[in-house]
Amino acid sequence: MNWGAKQTDYFSSNFFDGMELVYPDRWKKLIGEKNSAALIKRNPCFDRVPIIISGGAGSGPLFPGYVGEGLADAVVTGGPFSAPNAYCLYEAGRYLGKEKGVFFLYNNFAGDFLNNDMAQELLAMDGIASQSLAATDDIASAMGEDRSKRSGRCGVALLIKIAARCAALGMTLDEIAQTVSKANQRLGTLSVMVDFDKHEIIYGNGFSGEPGIRTETHMDLNQTAADAMEMLVKDLKPQPDEELVLLVNRLRYTCYSDGFLMAKAAHAYLSRGYPNIRLRVANYSNIMDIYGFNFSILCADRQLTPYLEGMVSSDSFLL
Repeated sequence: MNWGAKQTDYFSSNFFDGMELVYPDRWKKLIGEKNSAALIKRNPCFDRVPIIISGGAGSGPLFPGYVGEGLADAVVTGGPFSAPNAYCLYEAGRYLGKEKGVFFLYNNFAGDFLNNDMAQELLAMDGIASQSLAATDDIASAMGEDRSKRSGRCGVALLIKIAARCAALGMTLDEIAQTVSKANQRLGTLSVMVDFDKHEIIYGNGFSGEPGIRTETHMDLNQTAADAMEMLVKDLKPQPDEELVLLVNRLRYTCYSDGFLMAKAAHAYLSRGYPNIRLRVANYSNIMDIYGFNFSILCADRQLTPYLEGMVSSDSFLL
């Protein structure tokens, strides 16, 4: 639907106005400009490292829905499906990070990387320390290349939770960066699209139109779950001391009940070899206008599991 150029140009700003109106005790718009905006917690805490997340707007709940207690301190978005603005990132970081520095967290896409990097350079000129991490959980991207080349998907939700918990415990900027980096290395996401017209299951398709890496025609829910879990386990190689945290993300055309049916099937496959599984189902990111799922697995050892604990307050994230 075309809402007009002005509405599109100020999409993020107007969007955040609405979020603040609905939950004024939770959120506050810090910046609202053409093609960029920043939303922060209503009552930010300045005596610990702030977590600032960012990405394109319009694919909720990533990223605005992940601002709240036990989650990020601020989010910066660009226009619909556009990279966040570097100066908006800088202004949010300067406002929140004067005391303890800033930790930036985002998905690994070129525009997001460049603008977060520029924001860090600007903060450094002001004497404000910062570190950043680009989530690289999409196992179907950059195949055959170094893991650092992979793009990010909805597995970043788990990294946001871990980063926020580290900050709440009073960890330093360097300690947060090290812990989240470790989690990112043990995180994998695989997308699965179902084309009912063609009777096809496509594994690994990208949300920008990238083709999948495997196609099947069995149209069987249990087999689809088994295929996806097999591919993730093969990539991640879980160790005996690791708990598997599985997020099942419903894409935009997938009904509520089907998420739980798929979760049950995925658990049945994983539990054959891995007894320690934490399972969650929700609409973590609805960026794709299809019927399907994102499966994200975090292999968490004893060092990482404590950072998955703690209450969160958001309209979007359950863990």
